Amino acid sequence: MQRLNARGLALSLLWTLALAAGLSAAVRVGEVRFPDEPSLVITDREGRLLTVYLNNREQWCMPLAAETAERGEGTAPARDSAVPEKLVRAVCLYEDKSFFHHSGIDPLAVMRAVTLNIREGKRVSGASTITMQVARLMRPKPRTMANKVREMLRALRLELVYTKEAILRFYLDHAPYGGNIVGVQAASYRYFGKPAGDLTWAEAALLAVLPNEPSLTATSAGWEELRAKRNGLLHRLSSAGFLDHEALPPALREPVPDTEKPFPHCAPHLAEQIRRRYGDAYGNSSRNRPPAAPVRTTLDLDLQRRVEEIVSFHSTVLSRMGIHNAAALVVDNGSGEVRVYVGSQDFADCAHGGQVDGVTSPRSTGSLLKPFLYALAMDDGSFLPATLIEDVPSQFGAFTPQNPDLGYQGLVTVREALVRSLNVPAAAVLQSYGLRRFHRFLESAGITSLFRTAQDYGLPLILGGAEASLLELAMLYRGLASGGFFASLRLIPEDPEGPGGAARAAGERPAAIDSADALESGRGRALISPGASALILEILKDVRRPGVEYYWESYAGSPPLAWKTGTSYGQKDGWALGVNPQWTIGVWVGNFTGQGNPNLRSARCAGPLLFDVFRILPKEGDAWFTPPPDALTPVRLCRETGYRAGPSCADTTYALAPVNARPVPVCPYHRSIYVTRDESYRVNSLCWEPGDYKKVTRLIYPPQVAQLLRERGQRVDELPPFKPGCAGADRTAPAPVRIVYPQEGALVWIPRDLDGAYQKVTLRAAHADSGSTVYWYVDSVYHGETRQTHSRSLLLEKGWHTLVLVDERGFEARRRFFVTLRE
Repeated sequence: MQRLNARGLALSLLWTLALAAGLSAAVRVGEVRFPDEPSLVITDREGRLLTVYLNNREQWCMPLAAETAERGEGTAPARDSAVPEKLVRAVCLYEDKSFFHHSGIDPLAVMRAVTLNIREGKRVSGASTITMQVARLMRPKPRTMANKVREMLRALRLELVYTKEAILRFYLDHAPYGGNIVGVQAASYRYFGKPAGDLTWAEAALLAVLPNEPSLTATSAGWEELRAKRNGLLHRLSSAGFLDHEALPPALREPVPDTEKPFPHCAPHLAEQIRRRYGDAYGNSSRNRPPAAPVRTTLDLDLQRRVEEIVSFHSTVLSRMGIHNAAALVVDNGSGEVRVYVGSQDFADCAHGGQVDGVTSPRSTGSLLKPFLYALAMDDGSFLPATLIEDVPSQFGAFTPQNPDLGYQGLVTVREALVRSLNVPAAAVLQSYGLRRFHRFLESAGITSLFRTAQDYGLPLILGGAEASLLELAMLYRGLASGGFFASLRLIPEDPEGPGGAARAAGERPAAIDSADALESGRGRALISPGASALILEILKDVRRPGVEYYWESYAGSPPLAWKTGTSYGQKDGWALGVNPQWTIGVWVGNFTGQGNPNLRSARCAGPLLFDVFRILPKEGDAWFTPPPDALTPVRLCRETGYRAGPSCADTTYALAPVNARPVPVCPYHRSIYVTRDESYRVNSLCWEPGDYKKVTRLIYPPQVAQLLRERGQRVDELPPFKPGCAGADRTAPAPVRIVYPQEGALVWIPRDLDGAYQKVTLRAAHADSGSTVYWYVDSVYHGETRQTHSRSLLLEKGWHTLVLVDERGFEARRRFFVTLRE
């Protein structure tokens, strides 16, 4: 230790006098910077900790308040964040009793220290004020007399520039607290698991004495010494009147911590997205310097923890079936802010890729895009929820969609097609609406993962042929809840990178929106009418879903929820998306490896997870969507078919339609015809006899629909034949015979059987009349006749072929196609 003599005393007195004379005016403080950078701190919307990362020096260093106190020379903090009162009292009483009264140097303390050091023959007191310690923390240097003078001069300058509260915060934010802990906030969390504002008197006293000897935290004996120092300070606080005498004994009995507590690790996938914004090992780039203030997200810590527990529980159950991964997202519809972000079932589950972010990973959408296609088609005037659309075996070029149950209904309402998620009607609607138009809608709404052209996706686009992330799909469904207005979701309330920055923090690219018919709005892009959105949400509110009766029975009585499930091809992805006026919820289950699983059914695997998440969310009663008063208008429909009522529709009803939508087509199935009195023949002006005819209405379906309905045992109206003598009168009517397969110009590939022989091609047709006979010709060669069910399996050679069908009344259907043989 350095020994002091009379010469040292004289120098000390000289320094004090020189400082008092104002030499500090010649010294510049410069920008207040410390060698330690802050840790990246991520909080929820209310400032509660989600995750904390070590800084580039492997330290825990947290700011005491959200606002940084660092300012350039000559500037002051915009406002001083309040330091907890207990810390102020304890730290000042222990470190610097005159802190709020001196100008950076305490001359009396200097004189006292010099006298004491001379008397002891060694340095036992340094007379450092809190301001001088801040100066040393800014530029740590060996403890020499010269450096001591520099600290004093800098302390005086600090006092001229900053308030006492700011200087105290400098000290508390950068003082050492043992090990790799820097700053009182980090120490409070690491030792007591709470913010500094919640400390007890005993805890505040312990942290007040700790920076004086931070190395004592390394051993249990050191902690006992710290306990003694703490208790001594508690007695002084009580004597000074800061601590009640009755509160002193319990404070003295409080234990000291024996281990460090871990920081919380909530929403780790979102935290990793934010961390990557600032680069790995944050000091790599000055541009990516981490913020001194915590990064505040839109998440709700309480909801986040509860949903993480729900996802973990369901994943444990699903893992027994070989389904190991799950993700969930909850969005506040009013603000578009994400409240819950669960990227996987467990971030630490390395065996099953738990660090993969299931929220931002693009996956096959399954049937989740169908509601948007049906809403767009409603705005286009194609149909309304009660309209009948065809559900028959169909081929669209080389694409032959099949329904999930591999069956066909013949005709279904739009409502039933969407509730049951039928694939064949959806493919037909997409072909009618326009593949490019729908592709353009998805891009305009914010789907960024469409890397192919509309033509390359083809009609399978509506059945899961494209990929999207859970974040993007939640954005789409929130658009329905917002009345057809589509906007990006927010993860950071006020993003420093400007518009789109919050999305980029979560790995989302800004949407390339370029739609001529989309209107700008403060709520986003208007791409679907509020009326169509309301009609689709009402359909999706239908609680009937095949295979999930048990779950909905247990859910009965809860507020209404519009929801849709989807399973991707190969049973690789199970989705469930749900919305009500307050919330949009999205869940995904599957395997990050992309491996399919026969047990994966979205209704049984993803649906229950969706319900459980919805059940724990705060709700405002049974409120439901209320469209604007001018969003829907009544139209008169044919009750049997759901099309606009025509002159042949006797039974009509009224239904709501989007107000600016094109008119729904007039009913194409009801036909008024003239028949003989006994209704055995059709007649017209060429062959009726006065008084022996009447006008009747028949419901006549297309041939393939009529044949399928008959095969299902349903009675179907048929047109009677024309009365003899009027044989040529029906030449203008639609042909009752139709070829179902192959399509015109189709390329038919014929594989080999196991024995190497080529397989036969099954040609299919339909006839509107149940008793009609159909004659088959291929390339003018007769191949027999069929009744009731019309199909023929033929062995065809490579090349072009022409199929001709003729019924007994001479009606004809013709189709040309090409056959190629697989080698």
